Amino acid sequence: MLNIKGAVKLAAVILFFVSGFIYSQPKLNIKVSASNILRYGNGKETSVSGEDSKKYFEELADVRLFVNDFLAGVRYEYDDPIEFGKSLKGISRRFLEFKKDDFTVRAGNFYEVFSSGLTLNAFESRPIGWNTEFDGGKFNYKTTFGKKGKIKFDGTILGGGMNFTDISDTSRVEEYSIRAGNFSVSPFKPLIIGGSYLYTEGKIPTGNIITDISAEIFEGNLGLSHKGFNLFVSYANKVTISEPNSVYSQSKAPRGDGAYGSLSYTREGFGITVDYKNYRFNVVTPDNRSSTDPFKSLPFQNAPSCIKVYSSTLLSRFPHNVDFNDEVGWQVDAFYSPNDKLTLNANASLTSRHYDYRDIDTSIYTKYERIERSSAFLPSTKNEFSPYWELFLEAEYYVNKNLKTKLGVSRKTNILYSIVDPNATDIVRATTIPLEVQYTFGKVYGVKLNAEFQSAYNSLRAGEKNFWSQLTTLSISRSPNLIISGTVESTNDEEDPSGKKLWAKGELTFKFSSSNTIMLSYGSERGGLQCSSGICRYVNPFNGFRLTLINNYN
Repeated sequence: MLNIKGAVKLAAVILFFVSGFIYSQPKLNIKVSASNILRYGNGKETSVSGEDSKKYFEELADVRLFVNDFLAGVRYEYDDPIEFGKSLKGISRRFLEFKKDDFTVRAGNFYEVFSSGLTLNAFESRPIGWNTEFDGGKFNYKTTFGKKGKIKFDGTILGGGMNFTDISDTSRVEEYSIRAGNFSVSPFKPLIIGGSYLYTEGKIPTGNIITDISAEIFEGNLGLSHKGFNLFVSYANKVTISEPNSVYSQSKAPRGDGAYGSLSYTREGFGITVDYKNYRFNVVTPDNRSSTDPFKSLPFQNAPSCIKVYSSTLLSRFPHNVDFNDEVGWQVDAFYSPNDKLTLNANASLTSRHYDYRDIDTSIYTKYERIERSSAFLPSTKNEFSPYWELFLEAEYYVNKNLKTKLGVSRKTNILYSIVDPNATDIVRATTIPLEVQYTFGKVYGVKLNAEFQSAYNSLRAGEKNFWSQLTTLSISRSPNLIISGTVESTNDEEDPSGKKLWAKGELTFKFSSSNTIMLSYGSERGGLQCSSGICRYVNPFNGFRLTLINNYN
């Protein structure tokens, strides 16, 4: 993050260059855009320690100035306090960008993704407090050349720093200095060849001990397309070197790697995609797995999760938190439309760790040894591998131009194996049936019903291990400016962390214009795991008032 003094200096530099540029240009194309998001919440939050007051106030104001080939941007952020993450009062983002012909140069803050994300995928997700923002510089060159311009080239070079705040412990901050580059070239239309390189020096805290590391990542990728078929494969190799300290008495240089592949085929009315992942960036024995391990996958390495993402509430419950250090799996997703009224969707996925382990120390101490297997490139359904699998089917049918229905069913199993005590293995199974009915009338009015039922099993429950939940949301809308909805969720779960069995909430969304929206809600929310790109955090149950105000000015 940037302090006020640094922001003032940068603003002065931006104004100097922009004013000089304006003075020297007889023809100006000036445009200003701005956006503002205000979020406020006041209520009670339930945690393991009981019920406490929960308040947050977040103000995000973004301004962008376009002057011919220049773009300058600033974000002012006032969190007092923030809902998730680390609070800030001041300039949190600023940049100056110049774009001319095939060149783009940017100085300041930015995010970036290389290929599939095995080497670099920096992004922000405020709902879980995740932020891997760069502060530095980036240069991009994109062009076509050769006979008739058939050869395409796209290259990026970047460098900068990153302070990553742990979402589970905001007092813990990892610091990185990064230099990286990426390119892709298409010698002819069906083929794309690419590569990436990243070097970083970091400071990784483990308690009061700081471990200095340096890491290098090399990645290569290949893409092919032909007559409805699309193939993409990517492989990355990572080596990490640590400096000796009181925790690591000797310099270590472990290697890790990761691979991702995708094959799809589409034609009119039908499509299928097969995804495969094999992430081995830090495969270690069970007693050495740690979120503070200096040799783990870096926070800006976020490859595809290969797990279906849902927008509905109960389908998203009991998600899988992807382990980018040690995970192998696949996903198959297909759709079929026999006619204009009906669309069918099917999805299947399976993921697990690579190996099982055994204790080879016959004394009171523990020493784990890996049990090798020739099929480690495939996931396993055995409990010892902590598997996650899901099957999902859905049908969407348009009865007529005013009435649409959607019905689905999901079956998932998530296992977190305990090698110390197998009887303490956490096994969750859930069957979920979502239903959606949407009806429009009078050209501008609409009614939408979402009803979900879920039957679940949790092996770690002290009492009844089987329980159910149901959720119903009814929305009434008047296009284009008004939506009123109510949500009721209930359960027979005697061990829900909130101690409740019923949650009810009302919401109102009103658009003053296409650029100005206010959203109000009051009531209780059950909470649970919330995920973004395979990264999850637990959100405590909340009971109270929320307000969100969104303004865009162009």
